[in-house]
Amino acid sequence: MQEDQITFDSILSKQIKFGKSQIITFSIVSLIDFLDGSELMYLMLLNSILYTEWSLNQPQLIILGSVFNIGLVIGAILCGYSSDIYGRKRILIFGCFLQALTVFATAFARNYIEMLILRTLYGIVIGLSIPISQILMTEVTPQRNRGQVIVSLQVMYVFGRLWTLFLAWQFLESLNKGNWRGMALCNTIPCTICFFASILFLQESPRHHIVQGNFQEGIEGMNHMGRLNNDNFEEIQQTQIDKLQDWQEATFKQQLLDLRTMDLFNEENLPITWRVYLISISTMIVFSGIYLLIPFILSDENKTFLDLFYTVIVEIPAIVIVYYYIDDFGRKPIVLIGSVISSLCLFVIWYWEKTYLILGLTAFKFFARVTFLAFNPLVVESYSTIYRSLALGTAQGFSRIAGVFAPALIFTIYAYDKYVMFLIGAFINLMIFGVMISFPKDLTRKPLDMKKQE
Repeated sequence: MQEDQITFDSILSKQIKFGKSQIITFSIVSLIDFLDGSELMYLMLLNSILYTEWSLNQPQLIILGSVFNIGLVIGAILCGYSSDIYGRKRILIFGCFLQALTVFATAFARNYIEMLILRTLYGIVIGLSIPISQILMTEVTPQRNRGQVIVSLQVMYVFGRLWTLFLAWQFLESLNKGNWRGMALCNTIPCTICFFASILFLQESPRHHIVQGNFQEGIEGMNHMGRLNNDNFEEIQQTQIDKLQDWQEATFKQQLLDLRTMDLFNEENLPITWRVYLISISTMIVFSGIYLLIPFILSDENKTFLDLFYTVIVEIPAIVIVYYYIDDFGRKPIVLIGSVISSLCLFVIWYWEKTYLILGLTAFKFFARVTFLAFNPLVVESYSTIYRSLALGTAQGFSRIAGVFAPALIFTIYAYDKYVMFLIGAFINLMIFGVMISFPKDLTRKPLDMKKQE
């Protein structure tokens, strides 16, 4: 890039920088990741509890596990389109409001049908909101800090799971019995906080405004960020605005006019898209298998909440390690290493079964988290801003389609052999390693949107 070339990233990195503005945004949008972790853990426990309390049969259990993912498919795809049209902030506010309502209503579900409806609705609204946190933080964070900030979002995901474990310790008698309604009511608290904080304090992405051609709103947003970060901030000058317009027109204008879903499969994006979709779908199969089965296997082996706690708390040191090394070591190498070691951990669990169950699960959760932490920024950085929301939304949508069918496969396998799913997961992780070797991009500490060279 030439020295005098003005882009959004150059102003963000050199003039606006990192500070109070990004911290406020992070404090709000990270609650989405908190809720994601919390609800995943809640759903794990809820399946086990309702299986006993409502005397569900296996088909009913499979459907209960699937409808949430059906909702996530719908929500993720809607997010991909709607957040580009209506903006990141509006979709987040709308999603948080519906989340609070559906979580509250879950506490009063009277039967299996009502629970199916509520789980589907919650899947839609959480699918609508989940991508926003990564998208928004990617777009407002300077390239020097971007990897660490995206990784930090996962701290809140783990805290969300720990929050649910704390609620389980307060409300449940065991892994398959207790007051799940009380837990649901408590989970409305973070939804409500996120809703009001988004209305009062969250700013729309200035990058999104600029890319869409809304220069007045975009420049106002950039100046607002700069003033929050630095009392002596000098506002964006007209010469910079003119060059930003040149950059936007050269980089995005024609693409915005011609933007279609199939553009994710054009010559530039196809090498990224097919790998992202395949890895996302494969990861969902593994994680659906492991997460759905953990409460059942731990209960069968007479394990306790403490054993489940070990498999969650280990993700915090994984986040700390990736936080400090992701911008030096790079995203892609971390994914490669993590996928191989995760495969080894799953093989150990399959081969030695309950002998190394907790140790193997704990090690797997550590390296799986390491892999996921590096893969997420790798994906969101690999696409241009005009494709980012659509790509992330559709990737999560397709992965959740695998999650729709996964419970039927997983519980059928579990009925045959409760440990063979770990062997399948080991082979899938090796396949991910093979696909990732040839991944074409790694924008560690590099600008996100560059004019394509002729």
